[in-house]
Amino acid sequence: MSDTVSRIVRACLALSAVATTSHVPSPALAQATEPRVIEIVAKRFEFVPAIIEVTQGERIRLVVKSGDGLHGFGIKRFDVSKEVARGETVTIDFTPDAAGTFPILCTEFCGNGHEDMKGELVVKARPGAQP
Repeated sequence: MSDTVSRIVRACLALSAVATTSHVPSPALAQATEPRVIEIVAKRFEFVPAIIEVTQGERIRLVVKSGDGLHGFGIKRFDVSKEVARGETVTIDFTPDAAGTFPILCTEFCGNGHEDMKGELVVKARPGAQP
């Protein structure tokens, strides 16, 4: 009987090893690790969209394209500052760690009306997050 119990234990251990090494992550888990992509066009004298809503702690990938000339894209609170040349696209990855409304500014002079080229990043508090 001891030999039978020993074989059963070895078989259970072998099955357990196969089960743990052949685990494939669920698509939902894989998607949760990918940043959310938000496309933005910078053009005289606006950002489209002008308001971006995200959640605190969410991984974000901003894909910013210039629609007409040299622009800048800056969100001071999150140390985001990129130059966007005519016809170019830049990618900005970051994770907002604070809730609130933060200004988005054109950081490169782009002509008369430059000072009006603004947007907003609205970061909603993550449920259960500390203020």
